[in-house]
Amino acid sequence: MKWPSPEKHNETAEKLKNSNKAKPANFANLLILEPEPLRAPMLNSKPYPIEELGKVLGAAAKALHDTIKAPLTLCCQSVLASASLAAQAHYDVMLPWGEKKPLSLFLLTIAESGERKSGVDDVVLGAAKAQERQDMEVYATEAKLYEAELSQWKDIVDAANKAAAKAKNQAASDQAAENKYSCPEKPEPPILPLRFVSEPTVEGLYKLMAIAQPSLGLFSDEGGLLIGGHALNSENALKTMARFCKLWDGAAFDRVRAGDGSGVLYGRRLAMHQQAQPDVMAQLLNDRMANGQGFLARCLVAWPESTIGSRHINIFEQPRDRNEVKLFFAKLKNLTEAELRTGKSKQELDPVALPLNDEAQQMAIAAINQFETLMQSGNDLSELRDRASKALENACRIAGVLTAIENGIGARMIDADRLGRALVIVQWYLAETLRIKGAAMIPQSVSDAESLSKWLNDRDYNAFRTAVVLTHGPSHLRNKKRLDSAITELVEHGYLTENTPGMVIDGVAARKSWSIKHVV
Repeated sequence: MKWPSPEKHNETAEKLKNSNKAKPANFANLLILEPEPLRAPMLNSKPYPIEELGKVLGAAAKALHDTIKAPLTLCCQSVLASASLAAQAHYDVMLPWGEKKPLSLFLLTIAESGERKSGVDDVVLGAAKAQERQDMEVYATEAKLYEAELSQWKDIVDAANKAAAKAKNQAASDQAAENKYSCPEKPEPPILPLRFVSEPTVEGLYKLMAIAQPSLGLFSDEGGLLIGGHALNSENALKTMARFCKLWDGAAFDRVRAGDGSGVLYGRRLAMHQQAQPDVMAQLLNDRMANGQGFLARCLVAWPESTIGSRHINIFEQPRDRNEVKLFFAKLKNLTEAELRTGKSKQELDPVALPLNDEAQQMAIAAINQFETLMQSGNDLSELRDRASKALENACRIAGVLTAIENGIGARMIDADRLGRALVIVQWYLAETLRIKGAAMIPQSVSDAESLSKWLNDRDYNAFRTAVVLTHGPSHLRNKKRLDSAITELVEHGYLTENTPGMVIDGVAARKSWSIKHVV
């Protein structure tokens, strides 16, 4: 066998070397170019600082995770939300600058179908909802008695009024007046024991708070009912989110209506935990009004990493049998059954204010200064100024919840330990919001581009013109301006290429048309 000469060997090696180099520009049209991603990839979440939730809430969340196998962060969200609901009826927090605010927390959790959202809520809220159902049965009986008493009272008052109208002399008139004065007081209706709502309108929430418990939980493991429902549609979203913000702030719930009267409700509280799938929650997170109006700035948002595929077990274990969950339930029960401190009526809460002790006050000063620095242009929180501006208040609220749960109905002060733990938790939420922002908080044009690409792919289009989309496409893309923006995104990122004018599409020589190269 004849070996090649050294010169030939070197020539072959050089050809192989050159073959791995980038191709000249004139060969680009022979290559299938990979498209650019439309959005940033989702980074991995940092572990939830569960140890900062403490030996009651943190241990309960861990036990739920161990037994139900739902994401740990989801368990922490549910436990913290239910603790807020129990604590808000009894306590407010006195912020370092002197304002008194509720312990109400607004939590949003993003989780795919199958992450066992319902399983966690069924345990965490199960006892409270079972008690609510029993109370509703008692209420039904009390309501019937009230109706009978009211009817009897009306008969007495009507008779007195008729007697006064028929009085023909002063003595008869005086007697009628005395009879009216001695009429029994109008009976008070029983308080509706409803504590949970899932998709209320503003009007419905007002009517409910007028007759029901003064402390409510807006909880749902199907957040689409609220996000995609009547309360947050284009006509009602602004007033609904504005009212939620007012309730978070602890403001009075006022209503002025020509038809069914006006009124003001004082001392009401609303805690919130809405769980929804990514596509549904993205609607809310991307909503300009929700961001600009300040609703999302008040919310603590989490997107747990999925546990699906890794939920293997050796035995079936009931979470309610775990001592950690039993302790958690006992703490909630003590608060739920404790007598409420009220104002002028049984439905006007007058919660005890929890101030920060001196050490916690100094910690709060250091924290607010740190948040202020981080909000400067170019720093970590410069893109989250609305959230960061509420960070210390949310930390104080969480610290108040921890204090109420751990110390019970006798709590009177928030110490530095609990505030420090709450600040760590809030910093996690800020980092989580930054993580989610790149993947879920996307421009409308990108969202539209993704739905256009999916729609075209589902119908096996290789090429198209705008007429077919404007006529038969998704409703939100039958807007010419939005469709053009979506097409521009797909062209710029390499998913579509514009065809030469005159190409026949659907039997028409199209002035403008596009060929599909890749699917998002």
